[in-house]
Amino acid sequence: MPSADVAVKIAHALGVTVEYLVTGEENPPDKSNGGSKIRLLIQNFKLLNDEDQKIVFDIIQLFRKRRNQQAQP
Repeated sequence: MPSADVAVKIAHALGVTVEYLVTGEENPPDKSNGGSKIRLLIQNFKLLNDEDQKIVFDIIQLFRKRRNQQAQP
């Protein structure tokens, strides 16, 4: 289980709440973020060991950084 600050970063990167990241349940459900895909992603993420979770998180950060760079004129 990641620390609270890491969980917040992961949840933010995935566009979900920390509650959803931990429980897999939304309150209230938010269908705008791909619901079932996000749930599946999180379920699979929870099955990874700490090292692999860090790798996934780092990959997400790389995608976000690239997207932010592309968005800048």
